Amino acid sequence: MSNLKEFSVRNLVLCALFAALIAVGAFIKIPTPWVVLTLQTLFVVLAGLILGSKLGAIAALIYVLTGLSGLPVFTQGGGLGYVLMPTFGYLVSFIAGAWLAGYLAENLPPKILSWFLAGFAAIILIYAIGIPYFYLISRFYLGKIFAAKALLWGFIIMPLPGDLISCFAAALIASRIKAFMPNDFTWRRAE
Repeated sequence: MSNLKEFSVRNLVLCALFAALIAVGAFIKIPTPWVVLTLQTLFVVLAGLILGSKLGAIAALIYVLTGLSGLPVFTQGGGLGYVLMPTFGYLVSFIAGAWLAGYLAENLPPKILSWFLAGFAAIILIYAIGIPYFYLISRFYLGKIFAAKALLWGFIIMPLPGDLISCFAAALIASRIKAFMPNDFTWRRAE
């Protein structure tokens, strides 16, 4: 019976809402002198923190499947060919990142610091999946060669401060939203 409750109309609408927020986040760009940051990671972490591990991952999965179906929700369009784009690994990692943020939020005390750490762990997982995929597609499919220093600098050091701010913002937003959510909407495990 609990499995059916997870797929209630309310939960499916929330998953669709967060999938839409992740899509919108792709087009909200914050230019910096070195890289362009988007708000996708903010919404991915927020999906995990608010919806929990399963529903957060489902929201990210809906986003990825929507883009693969051909709708232009990714930063450079959509369609099955996007699998061969170097940044597709980040999109796939959003599913794992939302799940991890939700899992940690479900199992840690409901505090801003705990949720920040859950978001930070999700960001690390997103990097751990996205960067190797980026390298492999760039190197072996597109034939581009990147130095390890360039990958470290361009894909970890430069975006990390923005992603840390996103984690903190997600923790603050989640704490505010959770305060207004109905009592029957809980994903915390029974103690």
